[in-house]
Amino acid sequence: MKIKNPKVTLLDEARNGVKEEVRSGFLDWLMEFNVEGDDGELYALGGSILSLALEKMDLVNLCYAKGKGNVRQLRNSIYKLAKYPGTVMNKFYRNPQGTLKIEKRENSVMVSCGEHYKVECFDNGTWHLLLDTCDGEYKADLYHRAHGFPLWYGRETPSYLTQHSITYGYNWSGDVDGEIILNGKKIKVKGTGQRERYVAVDSSAAELGAWEDWGFITFNEMHSSMYDMRAGMKDYSLYDLENEKHYTSNGNLKGGDRDISEMEIIHEDWAFMRELDGFVPTHYIVKIKVEDGVYEARAHVCNARVWGVTFKVPDNPVATLIFDKVEGTFTHNDGTVRVLTGGRGTMSVRQWHQYPNMLPRELYSDDELSGEKFETL
Repeated sequence: MKIKNPKVTLLDEARNGVKEEVRSGFLDWLMEFNVEGDDGELYALGGSILSLALEKMDLVNLCYAKGKGNVRQLRNSIYKLAKYPGTVMNKFYRNPQGTLKIEKRENSVMVSCGEHYKVECFDNGTWHLLLDTCDGEYKADLYHRAHGFPLWYGRETPSYLTQHSITYGYNWSGDVDGEIILNGKKIKVKGTGQRERYVAVDSSAAELGAWEDWGFITFNEMHSSMYDMRAGMKDYSLYDLENEKHYTSNGNLKGGDRDISEMEIIHEDWAFMRELDGFVPTHYIVKIKVEDGVYEARAHVCNARVWGVTFKVPDNPVATLIFDKVEGTFTHNDGTVRVLTGGRGTMSVRQWHQYPNMLPRELYSDDELSGEKFETL
C-alpha cells in the first residue's frame, strides 16, 4: 500500500491501538528469520509478542527449525510426501493482559513481555531482539536491519486483507546477524528475515484460510515482502538496494488469480505434510511487475514448521515453508537482465483443514499394501 510518508517512525513501532472498536483484534511484534549458523546449519527462527484483545492475554511465542529435508514420491501413487526435520522447539508463554510494556526512549522504543521477549526498535530501522526461554534451551541476541521502506498494511487507513481481517502496520525485510545459544552451545548466525508490526481491528482465520501466502524473499541486490489472501487482497514491497528505489502497489490488488496485473505467486510440486494434515507447495515462482521492469524469483522449500499445532491440527493450520535455494532476475524494460544473488526467504501458508478421512491411506502410513490392482478402478 502506498502511503504519504512510508518512513517508519517510533510512533509506528510503539502503536498499541486504533480508533475503531476492536473486535477479534490483536497487536504483534513478530520476526521470521532465515539464517545460517557458523556450524553450517540452516536455521529458521521465529517469535512474536501477541497481545490478544478477546482473550485478554499477552502471549509470547518462541520457535525454531533446523536443517533440510526432502520430498519422496510414494510408490504406486500419484502423491508425494514431504519429510522435513520440522520444528525443533515451539514454546508459548501465556501472560495476563498488561504484561506487555512499551517504554519510549530518546532514539528508540523498548517493547517487552516478561523476560522471554524484548525488542528495542530504533529510529534508524533496526530492531534489537533479546529472546530467552529462561530454561537454558534457547537464547538469542539478534539484530534486524531493514532497508528502504516496508510493505505497509496502513497507518491512517487500514488494509482489508479479507472482509473480517482488518489491520494497520507493516512488514519489512532486512539483514539479520547475531548469536543464538542452544542448550549452552553458542552459534553465530547471519542471513535475512522479515519483521511485522500488526495492529488489527479484526481478524478471521477462516477467511484467511481460503489460502494465505505471507513471506519474504531477499537477494543481495533486492529485498521483497509480500502477501496474498485468496479470499481478499494481496500486496508487495520491492526495494532495490543498489538504486535505492522502492516499489509497491496502490493497495487495491485482488487476491489469487483474480488479479495478476502486478503480482503473481505460482505454487508447484505439491507434497503432503503429515504434521500439517495438508498439502504444501515445494516450489514457488513469484513475479512482480513494476514501472521499471519485471522481478522474478524461484524458490525451493527444504524444511517447514507448523504454527499452533500440538497434539491436534487446528481448523486453519499454518506452516512456515523455509527456502534453501532461491534464484532471481530483474528484467528491465529495455530487455537488460540483472541476475540476483544470495537468495533467501520463507513463506508462511494458511489453509482450511483437509480432513484425513477424505484422503488416501498412504499419505498417513509408510506401510505398503500389496495385492491385485485393477487399472480401471
